Amino acid sequence: MTKINTPLKSICSTILLYFVLALLTVSCSNETEIVVQNLQMQIPTGENTFIEELLKGEIAETKIEHIAYLGPAEKTIYLKEGYVNMFLFVSGEGILFADTIKRNVTPESIAIPMHNMEQVQFQVPDSETLHFLQFTKKLSAQDLEDLENFPQENKQDLFFTRFIDTEPYTEKIKSPNTVSRTVLPADIVPRVALGTVEAKGPDAVGAHEHPMLDQLFLGLTDNDITVHADDASTKLKAYSLLHIPIGSSHWVTVDEDKKMNYMWMDFFLTEEGQEWLKTHKPTSTNKND
Repeated sequence: MTKINTPLKSICSTILLYFVLALLTVSCSNETEIVVQNLQMQIPTGENTFIEELLKGEIAETKIEHIAYLGPAEKTIYLKEGYVNMFLFVSGEGILFADTIKRNVTPESIAIPMHNMEQVQFQVPDSETLHFLQFTKKLSAQDLEDLENFPQENKQDLFFTRFIDTEPYTEKIKSPNTVSRTVLPADIVPRVALGTVEAKGPDAVGAHEHPMLDQLFLGLTDNDITVHADDASTKLKAYSLLHIPIGSSHWVTVDEDKKMNYMWMDFFLTEEGQEWLKTHKPTSTNKND
């Protein structure tokens, strides 16, 4: 039998050690990371406006801001040509003016000014604090073409609705006790769809994958769930924004005496990816009635 001398053994041991460390490094680098950011719900003392950017760089060509106005306040937001702006109201009340359109905004409602509207104004009454998210999405040449070809009934000056007023749907990965709603259907904003999921615990949304889209979860009022993605998991509370790792197998659980109440936001990589939405089956039964 050939004997290995001591220096050679040492070299082999060193090589083996580096090999093991390299494998561990690759393994760790491939671990799934769930990015989540909590909204700051307190305006700094002495201020009446607060703005923070959320999940910077997570969604391509899309800027996400949490904005808060302390009343009494009158504020104007100027809109950029070539972009679409979505306003999601999460807490507090106020009035939105978009050209000649006036809407009373309340928690869990959405407004999207369309048709190259240049600005929107907000009025917030005394002692009220209005919190909302502003999504500013750059429109590609294909997006602009798609907007022109959308059904005429979808072409509104201002898309506005409360979440509770939107169409419910069912899905195989959800239990019969879950109430799901389509807040923003396809073919209103190119390659974007939004919806809500609500249930009392214990309950769950089954594991699924969708590599054709980027997805965010926004924790709504009293939300207290655990989000799982591959080998990772994290809590998602009310007023927190989470990015589902693209292509991951992910699911949601809610414990007994807790509430599931979150909004999903789908940002499709291509128009064809919207075929995923066909897994949502509209139902005329409103479980909140």
